[in-house]
Amino acid sequence: MDDRGEPVPADGRMVLARRLAGLLEEVRRLPGLGGFQRPLPATDLRRAAALGPVVTVNVTQRRTDALIVTPDEVSPIPLGFTAGDVRETAYAYVEAVERHQSRLAALEEADAAAQETFNARTCTAYQQAAVALVEAEAVMESALTSTLEWLWEAIGRPVLDACGFREPPGEGRPWPRLWWCPTGLLTLLPLHAAGRHGEAGQSSLDRAVMSYTPSLRVLIESRSWERSTVPGGMLHVALPETPGQRDLPHVEREEELLTALFGADCTTLKGPAADRTSVRRGLAVHRSVHFSCHATSHPLRPASGGALLSDGLLTTGEIAANHRHRDFAFLSACKTALGGLLVPDESMTLSAALHYTGYRHVIGTLWSVRDAVAAEVAEDVYRDLWQDGVFRPDRAAAALHGAVRRLRDASPHEPSHWMSFTHTGP
Repeated sequence: MDDRGEPVPADGRMVLARRLAGLLEEVRRLPGLGGFQRPLPATDLRRAAALGPVVTVNVTQRRTDALIVTPDEVSPIPLGFTAGDVRETAYAYVEAVERHQSRLAALEEADAAAQETFNARTCTAYQQAAVALVEAEAVMESALTSTLEWLWEAIGRPVLDACGFREPPGEGRPWPRLWWCPTGLLTLLPLHAAGRHGEAGQSSLDRAVMSYTPSLRVLIESRSWERSTVPGGMLHVALPETPGQRDLPHVEREEELLTALFGADCTTLKGPAADRTSVRRGLAVHRSVHFSCHATSHPLRPASGGALLSDGLLTTGEIAANHRHRDFAFLSACKTALGGLLVPDESMTLSAALHYTGYRHVIGTLWSVRDAVAAEVAEDVYRDLWQDGVFRPDRAAAALHGAVRRLRDASPHEPSHWMSFTHTGP
């Protein structure tokens, strides 16, 4: 992709590839950088599995294998599907989600028009938009259920069985951990939620605590990051109202939660105060951040997505440009973990960007979630992370797992209510 996000012609790509190779050689000649951007040897890669297996799936036109990394070995597990199967599943899944999102946006526009000018025309438009949204929701729930069941049979169950996670852990026993490192179009699919959720024990959620990592190298490095020593505790970016977007009334609920837990150690940038400059400055001096706002993703230019602030978009690319070691980020926002379609291996989501820039633990959402659901999950997660008066972000994966399972158990046949939440980090 060029600077405008447009595809580069084949001859241009060759020129860029040669230029990149030359620059890499220059960097590797610098002291201490001989291994820069080189593949890690297998002995180093196995260190990524110190706390649980790491699984990547290699998809080709002829066959597919899961590569399960443990401290002792890298084991290939043959899987019974092809690149075509993944493409068909991923595009049907994304199409259903995007159709629902577009119908939701249309209803919001119709609602705004009816409130501004209430007459027969705007009332009819609102009713039609509401019916279209209900229909899109039914289609999406069916597509999500089918996707999760396919992922379970094709990937989840054979991988978990191979890892020895064949049933839920017994009462009082610790939950095992597993990290997904997806590639290609699998980066778009909810591997963490795979399952037949109407059947006891037949889902990933019932057998292990799931996390994502962009790469094994990043997982290894993130475990060595020291706890941040910057002076600020929690930065809360709160926008209950955003120009051109629907209101988020439950932002107030999240503000009350964070204020009660963090007290004076919480800085809130709310409404007009949550502008691009202030948020960038706040990110630089706080160990953790909680975004209560709208966000967006760009399916073809992922770095152009980001958080919608009072004066515009703080892009994923802008956030990723500043590397710093921090503790925790909670993205109670829309589409923060959804990547790109054109170059999925290079997708830059807001969740991944924050992790790359140094946030050890990042909780994000795959698509727009209900304001009340996001607030409920936030309450469950933060109350789990606060133990004996101390904030313990290293429990983020387990805390999210518990919160999502409680939501799932309440509505197993409505996956859109609970499957969107993800954890990225060690």
